[in-house]
Amino acid sequence: MKKRIGELASRDAVLKALGEYDALGKDAFLKNYKYTSSLKYHLRHGPTVYDAQAIVGAAYFHEFGTRISQGRIESDAKDIPGVLTKLGFTELEERRHPALHLVKGNVYTRTQLTQLYGGQLQSGIWTPREFPVVFIFSGESGEAYGYNDCWTHDGVFEYVGEGQVGDMVFTKGNKALADHRDNGEDVLLFKDLGKGKGVRYEGLFECIGTRPGSGLEKATDANGNKKMRKTIVFELVPVEALVEETWADDAPVVPQSLSLDELRRAAIEAAHVPVGQKRTSEAKSSWYVRSQTVRSYVLARAAGVCEACGKPAPFKKKNGEPYLETHHTTRLADQGLDHPDSVAAICPTCHRQIHSGLHGNLVNAQLRDKLHAQARRSQLSE
Repeated sequence: MKKRIGELASRDAVLKALGEYDALGKDAFLKNYKYTSSLKYHLRHGPTVYDAQAIVGAAYFHEFGTRISQGRIESDAKDIPGVLTKLGFTELEERRHPALHLVKGNVYTRTQLTQLYGGQLQSGIWTPREFPVVFIFSGESGEAYGYNDCWTHDGVFEYVGEGQVGDMVFTKGNKALADHRDNGEDVLLFKDLGKGKGVRYEGLFECIGTRPGSGLEKATDANGNKKMRKTIVFELVPVEALVEETWADDAPVVPQSLSLDELRRAAIEAAHVPVGQKRTSEAKSSWYVRSQTVRSYVLARAAGVCEACGKPAPFKKKNGEPYLETHHTTRLADQGLDHPDSVAAICPTCHRQIHSGLHGNLVNAQLRDKLHAQARRSQLSE
C-alpha cells in the first residue's frame, strides 16, 4: 500500500533532497523527478528558497524508495506544511488563496495572474491546478460571439459559458464552474477592460444554478460563421450579497420535528445540484432555502458544541439556541450550499483562527478529517 506524503518521517531524507537540489539546480532537479514548478509552497533553508512540493516528492523517494507522481503529490499537497514543520523545517512560504491576496476593484494583467496562480491564458474560464479556484472573465469583446453576460433585476449575474465552435457543453471550464461546490473551489470574477487595459477583479461569486440560453441564440463562432448554437448560462451571485441577504438566524426552514437522520438526508438532497438543470425566476430564493437546509442539519448535528475545539457555544442567541457559525472546510466562501459532510458548526474563535490564524490550515485540516470520519460512520449506519 502506497504511503501518503504525511507519513514522511526522515529529516535526513529532506536534507538529502535539498542537497540534490543544490547540486543539480532547480530545472535539472525538477526534470529528474518529472515535476513541474510549484507556485504555492516554497521552503527557505539557509540562504536558498526551494520548491517545497518537489523537495517533499524527492524526500519521499529517498525515504521509501519509490517515486511519487506529479498528480499524486498535487493531491496530497495540503499535507506539505504539516510534514515539513514536523521535521523541523519551519520557514515555509505559502502563496495565499487568490481571494485573500487580490484586491476587489484592482486591475491586473492576465500575465500577472498566470505568474501568480497559473491558468489557461487564452481561455474565458481558468482552472489553476494548485489553487482551489475557478477564474472567470467577462467583457464586451465577447458580445459579437454570443457572450452576452449581464445582471438581472434581482441581483443575479448571468454568465455565458465557454465554447467557440458549435453548441456549448458541460466539459472543461464549463464543468468546473458548474461543479465548483462539489470540487471545493471558489469562483473569482474578472471584468476584461479591453485590449491592453487589463482585467478588474470583481470579487468572489457563487453559482446558484445553470440554464440553457434562451432557445437557440444567434452567435458567431470562432470560424466567423454566424449560425444558431446552444449556449449555457450560469447564474452567479456575489458572496457579499449572500452575506447581506442571509436568512435570519431564527427563521425555520425545515420542520423542527425531523430526526437528525432525516435532517441529514434533506441536507444531502439540498446540496445536490444536477449539472444543466434549468432554473426558474425564483432560483435565488429557492437556493437560500436549500442552503439553510444544509445549515439546519449542521447546527443540529453539533448540538451546541463547537465541532472544532469541542467546547460549548460561547453564548445563546435571542431565541435561546446556542450560537455557532457554519464553516466550509473545503472552500474560502462560507456562504451558500456545500455538501453537509464538508460544513461544520464552530465557535467564532475557531472560525477566525481557521481563516486568519497562523495555524489555521492545520486546524481546518483536522476538522475536515473529523467530519469525513463522522460521515463514514453515518453512511455505515444507514
